[in-house]
Amino acid sequence: MVDFAPLVRAILIGALIAALVLWLATRGAAPRWRRDACWSWAVAAGVLAACGATDQWPHWPPLEDRGRFLTLLVPLILAVETLAATTSSRATAWCLRLGLTAVVAPILLHNSVYLADLKEHDSAQWSLLQVTIVLSGLAALLALVWAMLSLLQSRTSTQAVMAVLVADALATALTVMLSGYYRGGLLGLGLAGALAGATLASYFAKLQLPTRGSLGMSVIGIFAVVLVGLFFGTLATGLAACLLLAPLLAWIGELPRLRDATPPWRSAARLACVAIPLIVVVIVAQRNFSAASRAHARPSVPFESPDPIDN
Repeated sequence: MVDFAPLVRAILIGALIAALVLWLATRGAAPRWRRDACWSWAVAAGVLAACGATDQWPHWPPLEDRGRFLTLLVPLILAVETLAATTSSRATAWCLRLGLTAVVAPILLHNSVYLADLKEHDSAQWSLLQVTIVLSGLAALLALVWAMLSLLQSRTSTQAVMAVLVADALATALTVMLSGYYRGGLLGLGLAGALAGATLASYFAKLQLPTRGSLGMSVIGIFAVVLVGLFFGTLATGLAACLLLAPLLAWIGELPRLRDATPPWRSAARLACVAIPLIVVVIVAQRNFSAASRAHARPSVPFESPDPIDN
């Protein structure tokens, strides 16, 4: 039977800590860069708190993918997003972000069977050519999703994009959990809670520029949870692609006819366009999980030895 206590605890702790950090960071006469970067600070704080509350705090040196995410990637994301918020050049900010996208997958897959010779010489599953193609493709995909969501953010608001990412993070967490990686999904639930808490707190915070919030921690966090489910769980490639690309369906809300609708209707249409395929993904993952469970529980047919040959 599933113990729901850690799941609820991850969501609630992540939401409360993220909301508190975002509210504190925007109090008073906070500089613009702090109001921009505080989104990533809040989400990161929520994720770390949720992991601590669910006994997922990593040891040093980090030997697992989740440990490398928490101890290496999260500080790196915060450093890059803070620097990007302080610079006045968008080109410089995006150069920093593109450099960050190139190291996300290598950090998560470091010393894994895909990249390292764990048993003997040349025992890695991927050749040098495969490593180059896969890692380059993943970096390009992450950069594309991040850039498209940032452009959508400039046309709508940070809150509108974050609402879409909350739905995506929740679906990602459930799908990864149903794909045989419970702790990876638990990490995703903490991320979903942190995104929800930061988004709700933003309605009570003083946001001078509602279209400039940092998306780095949110986008890379979802990307990381999908990757660990894909490479260290049994998440199907098709479902992983749907989870990564689903937020881009929010662009449907920017079609000419929908742009003429009132803001509440546009927000509802944007969220529905993203939520419907995500629900389908979770349903497919649940059916795959049920089928695998039934196959595993099915008793094996006992082996019957042939009758002895009479001499």
